[in-house]
Amino acid sequence: MRTSLVAVVGTAVLVAVLFVVNRALAPALLGGPGSTCPQPDCALGAGLWLIAGAVVAILAALVAGLVLGSERAVRRGLLVALCCAGAYLIESIVVWILI
Repeated sequence: MRTSLVAVVGTAVLVAVLFVVNRALAPALLGGPGSTCPQPDCALGAGLWLIAGAVVAILAALVAGLVLGSERAVRRGLLVALCCAGAYLIESIVVWILI
């Protein structure tokens, strides 16, 4: 149980930080010089994908934490959190490249 708690809380914190970074970079990516997505619809699409990805990352952390629960709860929970946050980071990079 502790593994899943650490995994979910750790993932939620890391995903929140990455979401704030994405939000701060959005104006430069959407309308600045050399923007990858000049249309307003791109912001909506990217935002929805990033929010959905955050929810999936937290749910994946919960499932992985429950499956991997053992006596080294905190270490495994942090490992799960880092893996899920890494997946969210990769998803955010892919979203900004494709949109």
